[in-house]
Amino acid sequence: MKKFTKILAAVAVIFTLTVNAEAKSKKVIRIGSANGGGSREFQGILAIGKELKLFEEEFGKLGYDVEYVTLENGVAVNEAILSSQLEFAFIGDVPGFVGLSNNVGSVWIGEDLGFSTLGIAVPKDFTLTSAKDLIGKTVAVNIGTNAHLLYAKYFEDGGVAEDKFTTVNLTLANGAASLVGGKVDAVFGDITALYPLAQRGEIKLAFTTLQRPEWHSQLLLLGHKKFLKKNPNLGVAFFKAVIRARQEALKAPEKYYGAISATALKDYPEFAASLYNADGQLTPLKSKITTDQIARAQSLVDYFQSIKRINGKHDVKTFIDTSFYNKAAQELGITE
Repeated sequence: MKKFTKILAAVAVIFTLTVNAEAKSKKVIRIGSANGGGSREFQGILAIGKELKLFEEEFGKLGYDVEYVTLENGVAVNEAILSSQLEFAFIGDVPGFVGLSNNVGSVWIGEDLGFSTLGIAVPKDFTLTSAKDLIGKTVAVNIGTNAHLLYAKYFEDGGVAEDKFTTVNLTLANGAASLVGGKVDAVFGDITALYPLAQRGEIKLAFTTLQRPEWHSQLLLLGHKKFLKKNPNLGVAFFKAVIRARQEALKAPEKYYGAISATALKDYPEFAASLYNADGQLTPLKSKITTDQIARAQSLVDYFQSIKRINGKHDVKTFIDTSFYNKAAQELGITE
């Protein structure tokens, strides 16, 4: 009996060592996104690729598994890149370029949503005609996220200084809940989270960047710079999945409106179509970085430098590497 017990113990040790060795040798690609404080997870092209398991397919060819990581906001995404906890990320332009300017170790490799609509929501019985209507009020915005640009521009354009109202730094989910609960008078954030609440009559959408397209945000695709320098083939694999995801969505866009907007607009396909598919080509979901997007990015960086949110002057072109996208498109024989 003792001999049998010793044999079992030896087998257990061998099994444990084997499992540990396999765990250590397991290769994983981690793709991250901000979840807006709980209001969403992945959206855009990445959400479609995730839903169709195209990342698993492309990285699997190279012996890698895929792990999807959701973090509270873009600031947390930057921290994850800095600590080498992500290889790829989906991030808003404000936190993305703040991170790039602070050398968190990322590189701008592509677009996900070339423009994304933001909005201002207020209580149902409140009429917002200009920024002056918010003097003496309490407004919610997640500082350092895409909504921060709309917040800064809206009050600057309206000639209202920040000391004329109270600002609370809340995630969009918490800001919206505070608005519904009567704790704040306005909330700035992504339209995909605010629109359903407005349709249900819980709040009112008082303004959207559809009225001022220059205040739209961009959603970027970033890569871990050092990792991609060592593993350019994995950057190509990433974009093969991204490009294929868009091609699949083009076949039946209505099937993917929920995924594009992180399910928030799945019950509002007509509104989703007006945002993402007005021309029938899902144009906002092209992952190639365009000259217009570069110009918009430079304008954003210059503006945030002027209001002391980014230190020093930066040329956004120095952050770009389109080689992975270009090679993937070439190998797939696709021109977006």
